[in-house]
Amino acid sequence: MSEHANSVSGGVEGAVVQAGSVHGNVYISQPAPIPVVPRQLSPPPAGFVGRDAEVARLDELLADGGVVVLKGPGGVGKTALALSWLARACKRFPDGQLHAELALPTGEPVAPEDVLGQFLRALGVPAPQVPAGLAERTALYRSVTTGKSLAVLLDDAVSAAQARVLLPVSGVTVVTTRRALLGLLATGAHVVPVGPLPAEPALTLLEARIGTERLAAEEEAARDLVGFCGGLPIALCVVAARAATRPRRPLIRLVAELADERARLDRLSAEGDLSVRSTLDGAYDDLPADLRRLYRALSLHPGDGFGPEVVAAMLAVGVDTAQDGLDALVDASLAEELEEGSYRLHDLVRVHAHGLALAQDSEDERAGLVHRIARWYVYATHRANRVVMPARAIISSEPEPAEFAWPRCLTQHSSALDWLEAHRTTLLALAKEALGRSWPRLALELADALQPLLKLHKHRADAFASNEIALRAAETAGEPALRDRMRKRLARAHLAQGRWQVAEEQAEELLRSARIRRDRRGEAGALKTLGLVAVHRGDLPGAVDALRATADILRSLGRRRGEGLALIELGEVLLALQRFEDARDAANRARRLLAALPDPYNEARANVVLGRAASGSGDDSAARPLLEKALTAFAAQDSDHERGRTHRLLAELARRDGDLEQARRHDELADALLATPPG
Repeated sequence: MSEHANSVSGGVEGAVVQAGSVHGNVYISQPAPIPVVPRQLSPPPAGFVGRDAEVARLDELLADGGVVVLKGPGGVGKTALALSWLARACKRFPDGQLHAELALPTGEPVAPEDVLGQFLRALGVPAPQVPAGLAERTALYRSVTTGKSLAVLLDDAVSAAQARVLLPVSGVTVVTTRRALLGLLATGAHVVPVGPLPAEPALTLLEARIGTERLAAEEEAARDLVGFCGGLPIALCVVAARAATRPRRPLIRLVAELADERARLDRLSAEGDLSVRSTLDGAYDDLPADLRRLYRALSLHPGDGFGPEVVAAMLAVGVDTAQDGLDALVDASLAEELEEGSYRLHDLVRVHAHGLALAQDSEDERAGLVHRIARWYVYATHRANRVVMPARAIISSEPEPAEFAWPRCLTQHSSALDWLEAHRTTLLALAKEALGRSWPRLALELADALQPLLKLHKHRADAFASNEIALRAAETAGEPALRDRMRKRLARAHLAQGRWQVAEEQAEELLRSARIRRDRRGEAGALKTLGLVAVHRGDLPGAVDALRATADILRSLGRRRGEGLALIELGEVLLALQRFEDARDAANRARRLLAALPDPYNEARANVVLGRAASGSGDDSAARPLLEKALTAFAAQDSDHERGRTHRLLAELARRDGDLEQARRHDELADALLATPPG
């Protein structure tokens, strides 16, 4: 029997079937599949910087596996952080890495069963053996991933339910999202918030893209660019790309382009995924109608730190409704909570929201919202001032609206003063806007309401700006008495900044105007200003005459607080003249007047004059308790400048007593409190 040999020439893939004469059985077989370990993650982006705290937190939370949700606004670099961490930890995942985008470019969620199909095939399940339904695919996925060391990155998750079925049984899962995903956290996942980059890491990222030499040559412009980008890596990457394509164009040109807020988002948007506008548009489109209205309205609030009470007043809704809306925007990564009851919009988010407000809301609607914001702040500030400086008269045109609600912090001195400080720039910005919108009385009341804070914390530049606004507002409102009061304040603001000639001219004009109108209170205010000018000129006897006349007029009018303040200034001048007994008499009367109101801050100022008078007379034992009492009061009033000055006086007393250690301690405290000059 002859033997037959079967042979195939050429290159063949797959099974081979012999045709023709066949003897015996026929066997058809496939070659064994080559096992492929999935490595689906992209390389981490170049120039990754500034996430040390987040990386350390990932190391801690994922040391033994588990699920972490990276939550933050679009474009903040959540995926870059995930890729960087996973690349660094890649040796921990020998069984592979899986990656899925869970949102379509339109913002619609990707069906989890589709992602499961991709994952199963990547893990070696033949396509015909992948079940059709979600439940069956989920069960098989769990079976396949049990005991494996896998890393799974789920990008831009839309819901907790969508992400939950994609979690492997073992290994590590990192989920990125701008949503809350509370259902995922409730089942044991940990959240790591991802916020904008601080200024220095953002500058480092820009440097990595445009080069060290270019950044060093235009560092100031580069810092301005970083500021306009608000720490968002997506915006920084667009700016870097624009700079790289124009290597001979100075960065200051880009700064000028981004300075125009109306065009900023377009300048920070490029083709494809690098679009700040499309990122924010997608987040906005996901919101229901009431949250879209809130989002647009918040862009009209001039500054950070708004709470549910002002939002309720602005939109004429209940505080609970306002709180729910703010929380929902935080969950959507369109607002951030600074601390309990205080929120802000990221700079680029605010620009986006403001553009939508201009496009979708009428001018009357926007004006109405701003007016309600300003009115709420006027009365909130009045409440704070009644706690901080209760003896000071308040300029107000109407009773407090009954429908407004207030933060709890406005009932205690320290917290009310903290609230005023936190909202100082907001109040000043609102006063400017009210004046620009032809609401002069509202502008005047806002500027006036700032005065106690500006006096206690010595914000001299803001005092000058607020007094300028108040004067223009009083002139526009056509109220001569208020106009002259504001001119008096502005003259004193000039004096505080060393422009005593201007202050003197304005005070003399005020004095003439007050005497023509027979306005005795206005005359007293002008005389007091002229007395203070005389001090700056070195004319101390002239200052005594002017300040004594001021106190006499105010006493005749029954203006006890005004008289007390004039007597304190008189006492200061008498001390400079070494007329210690006269200074003591003036300060004693001032202290009695102010204690009866009460006015603890200015009562403490009177005690300082008394202490200095006692010390000047050689009675240090009487001076020390007076100064210590004043120091305690200034601390309670949060007046660091006056505390520092009083510590300095106590240091002098200690040196005279030979207690050098005590003197050193007082001097150190004075140095610390006076380190930042009044601004």
